[in-house]
Amino acid sequence: MNIIGTNRHIITVLLSLLTATVSLPVSGQETSHSCGSADVHNANVSYGKVTDIDGNAYKTVTIDRLVWFAENLRSTRFQNGDSIPNVPDSAAWSVLKSPGMCSYRNDPTFDCPQGKLYNQFVAIDERNPCPLGWRVPTIVDFNNLINAFDPNANGGAPSSLPNSAGGALKNDGTRYWSAPNPNATNASGFSAIPNGGRSNSGAFSLSNNKAASYWYASQVGPGMGFFLELAYTQDYAVRNAYWSGYGVCIRCVQDLPTSVNETETSTTNVFPNPADESFHLSVASTVIGREYVVSDLTGRVALRGSITSETMSISIAELPVGVYLLSIPDAKANVVKVVKR
Repeated sequence: MNIIGTNRHIITVLLSLLTATVSLPVSGQETSHSCGSADVHNANVSYGKVTDIDGNAYKTVTIDRLVWFAENLRSTRFQNGDSIPNVPDSAAWSVLKSPGMCSYRNDPTFDCPQGKLYNQFVAIDERNPCPLGWRVPTIVDFNNLINAFDPNANGGAPSSLPNSAGGALKNDGTRYWSAPNPNATNASGFSAIPNGGRSNSGAFSLSNNKAASYWYASQVGPGMGFFLELAYTQDYAVRNAYWSGYGVCIRCVQDLPTSVNETETSTTNVFPNPADESFHLSVASTVIGREYVVSDLTGRVALRGSITSETMSISIAELPVGVYLLSIPDAKANVVKVVKR
């Protein structure tokens, strides 16, 4: 029996468990990426932190009862410590029927902040490229993310186009995105930035400022998978299908961990929703005295005030009809979507 090899594997798993924990969200952070690139994130959103098996740190954000990576995966190993093969050669990439990854244009300087490119064989591999406790998003996970910002988007299915879900998911401005990047607000904190790609023939895209693309763990059929695409020309969130040998990015997701104090999140409720003149906010007693903030989807604060009781009424009579986001910045609470009709 190889005792040394067995011990190394046990140590690897234990280290993964230790590094996969999520820290408590912190509000008012700088907008820099975990690897140092500036102006990636929304300073008004509370982010947590997670570390992968390689020691790479990522900001995380809670959206509608799920915790998402707010940055693209850069891991070179699966959860069990197995390496994800780096495949720089185009000819070798074109015939892959197994996991493979690379840096855009085979240049690791693109990894910060755009992450690695992976084929879908990585995304669907049972060894899982995400940290322990995390997963590559399923079609249900991405549907929840998209519909949180446009209930009519039908999970980004082409039949739902146009939709307005993408703007809330994309990093705003044109520091990373090519113009015009319309209606991009990053109100969600998801902080999508364009990443470039690699075709199943092994050729890299000519640009890396046009689209953000993320694999689903859901396949269309043998050799073909779904990916989410956000483009610089529009604010749509689109669920596309392409060959599994395509190289795009991965975002990881998990259910809200039980290690986070659920008393502040599970009992937070808004009703009625949609609302006309006012809504009732129901919260845990632990957040009494803290500030609530109601923002529109551009991130502009429309209302703010103090939470005075476990159930209180908030007037929205003066607000225009539309969709708003209610947050409690200093608490471990979800952002709640509020519809004014």
